[in-house]
Amino acid sequence: MKNKKQLSGYFSLRKRKRQRQPSGFTLLEVLLSIAILLIGLTAVFQTTRSALLRMSAARELTEAQNACQSVLNELLAQSSPIQPSDGKTVENLPNWRIRVDIYPASQPNLYVLHLSAQELLPDSDTLLNVKYELIRWVPAEKVRVPSQQVEGLPQRGAFPQNEFENLFQ
Repeated sequence: MKNKKQLSGYFSLRKRKRQRQPSGFTLLEVLLSIAILLIGLTAVFQTTRSALLRMSAARELTEAQNACQSVLNELLAQSSPIQPSDGKTVENLPNWRIRVDIYPASQPNLYVLHLSAQELLPDSDTLLNVKYELIRWVPAEKVRVPSQQVEGLPQRGAFPQNEFENLFQ
């Protein structure tokens, strides 16, 4: 059996070995933590970018909705008869058009006033899908139905008949 002096020397040698080991991070640990940090930052920036794009689209749609409501109020407040229009530009959104269509309603002496906001492709005259629609009934005396259909405006059958009639039942 070893004596106490030899055992205490053995433990003190182990203590010295522990103290001599360098403290800190290895290069691999640093590179791994940087990679994880970059992945996290990329995810945060992509989420922020996506949120900003959606916020911009929501702002444009809100402005288009407000413009449709404003055009409707102007049309209803005028003393002159309401006429179809192929596209009025939205003041703050140059790539948006508001279209006014008039259709006979299923009720006698009523017409359907249909306003739609459409977005144009940038640097083009191609319209994207309708982004917002506003539909109101108006009395026949407030409407001027054109004797000839305005070029570019749809005929009565532009809406599928059953869908159009279902809007008002």
